[in-house]
Amino acid sequence: MPLYHPRFRREYQLEPAKDRLGAQTRSDLLLCGRDWNTLIVGKLSPWIDADAEITTELRNSEAALVQELNFAAYLGLPAFMIPLKGPHSANLARVLVNHIQTGHHTSNFWIRVPLIAPEDAREELVENEPNKVVPDDDTSVDEKTWTWWHSFRTLCDYNKRICVAIEVGADMPSEAVIDKWLGEPIKAAILPTSIFLTNKKGFPVLSKAHQRIIFSLFKLESQFIFTGTSRHSEKDFRSYLQYLEYLNQNRPAPNAYELFAKGYEDYLQSPLQPLMDNLESQTYEVFEKDPIKYSQYQQAVYKCLLDRVPEEQKDTNVQVLMVLGAGRGPLVNASLRAARHADRKLKIYAVEKNPNAIVTLENWRFEEWGDEVTVVSCDMREWTAPEKADIIVSELLGSFGDNELSPECLDGAQHFLKEDGVSIPSSYTSFLAPLSSSKLYNEVRGCRERDKDPECHFETPYVTTLYKDVTLSIKPATHSPGMFSWFPILFPLKQPIPLSHNDDVTVRFWRCNNGKKVWYEWAVTEPSCSAIHNPAGRSYTIGL
Repeated sequence: MPLYHPRFRREYQLEPAKDRLGAQTRSDLLLCGRDWNTLIVGKLSPWIDADAEITTELRNSEAALVQELNFAAYLGLPAFMIPLKGPHSANLARVLVNHIQTGHHTSNFWIRVPLIAPEDAREELVENEPNKVVPDDDTSVDEKTWTWWHSFRTLCDYNKRICVAIEVGADMPSEAVIDKWLGEPIKAAILPTSIFLTNKKGFPVLSKAHQRIIFSLFKLESQFIFTGTSRHSEKDFRSYLQYLEYLNQNRPAPNAYELFAKGYEDYLQSPLQPLMDNLESQTYEVFEKDPIKYSQYQQAVYKCLLDRVPEEQKDTNVQVLMVLGAGRGPLVNASLRAARHADRKLKIYAVEKNPNAIVTLENWRFEEWGDEVTVVSCDMREWTAPEKADIIVSELLGSFGDNELSPECLDGAQHFLKEDGVSIPSSYTSFLAPLSSSKLYNEVRGCRERDKDPECHFETPYVTTLYKDVTLSIKPATHSPGMFSWFPILFPLKQPIPLSHNDDVTVRFWRCNNGKKVWYEWAVTEPSCSAIHNPAGRSYTIGL
C-alpha cells in the first residue's frame, strides 16, 4: 500500500513549496496498531529516484525516501517495498543501509525486481498467445535484472533484512536463470493480471512456464501480490486468487525425502562426530527411519554372500561378518535378513564404542538375535578380534565420505580382515559443486568461527559403492530415491568469487592429522585465488 499519494511530489529545496503546511498523507489512526504491524506492506512512491542524475531531483528524492522510510518505521510495518529501476543504485543502497543501521525498527525491505528488464520485454501482448521464452543462450538479457539485484545487495553487505520481491512478466528467462533467482531470499512474487490467459470457461489461468515458477515459489512459502486491473470482466477479481489456491491444492505431493527435509532447506548443522561423541538415541532413530539405505546394505550383503558361498557349501560354510559401528543394530538386522534371503549362514560381531547403545544391542541379542550375534563394547581401533572377518560392514560416511573418520577407523580394523575379505562399502567418491546462497551466507556469518564468512560455497555430495553394482548416492544426478540419511557438507569461502559460464574452477584440499585431531584446509586457485581456509584447524576440527 502506498504510504503517500503516488502523484504527490514533495519539494524540499525550493520556496514556497518546501514550506507547505498541513499533513502530507493520511493519519495512522485509520487502522489500529495491530493491523499496521501485521497486515500492511508499505510501498515507495514511484517518482522517487535516489540515483537521479539531476541534482535537484536527487536531493528531493533522497529526502522523500528518508521521509517514507521513517514513516514506515513509525507505523511499525512488517515490510516496505522499494523498486529497483536499473543497474545504478548505489545512493539508494546507502540511504537504506543508513536507515537500517541508525533505526530501532525491525522492518524488512522487499526490493522489487522484474525477472526481465522492461526494455527487453516484448512490446505487443496478444491475449491467449503463448508466452515467449528467452533463448537459453541469451544470458546477457536473462541475467540483467539479477545483476541489478546482486549489485544492490552487495552494496548493502548482504543484510538479511533486505529481501526480494520478483515481478513475473509475460516473458520468462531461461530455466537456469530462474533457478538462480530461486536461490535468493524471495519473500514475494508480483503477478500482473496481464500475464494471465483465459480458459474455455472464461477464467484466468497461467501458462505452463508460469505455473512451474509458481510451484517453486509455493515451496519457498512466498507471498503473492496481484497488480493491474481485472482483464476478465465477467469474473470476480477474486478469481485470480482462487486460481492460485487451485494450483496450490493440485501441486505435486512431496516425496519422502522432501517431507523429511522440510524445515532443513538451506539450514546449517554442525557435522556429527560419532567417534569423539556418544550419539543420542534420537539421533540413531532418525538414521534408522531411512527406507533406502538399509535395504541397499541388505542387498549388498546378500550379493556378497552368494558370491562367497557356493550353493553346495551353504550348510557348512559360515561367513564371519563384523559390523563396525553397530549403533542400535540396523546394519546387524539388515545383514541377518540378507543371510536368510540368501539361505547362507552368518556369524556376526556387532562392535560399538557407545556404552549407551550397547544396552540396546544386548537387548536385541537377548530378545531376537541369540547366539548368531556377539556384541562387543569396544572402540574398533582397540579391539582384538578373536578371528578374522570375511566381511566388514560399516556406515562411517558422514556428509563428505570421510568426515566421520572412516579412513582412521577402518585402517585400524584392516588387520582382522581376511586377505580375500570384503569391505562394505568398498569405495566412495566425493564430488564438488559450487553454489551461491545469501541465506547461507548470513547463517554462516552469524557463527562465531573466525574463518567462516562466505557468500560462495562448495557443496560436496558423494557416491559410495557398497558392493559391485549396489550403490548409495547423494549426488543430485544419481541421488538414491527416497534416501535422506546424509545431507551434503558445505565448505565456505570468505570472499565471493564471480564465475562466468564455462569457467574452470580449481579447488585444493588438504586433509590434515596431528594425532589428536583431523581437519580440512581448502583454497580456490582458479579462476582466481582465495585465502587458505581453516589453517591449522583454527575454526573446525574432528576429534580422534
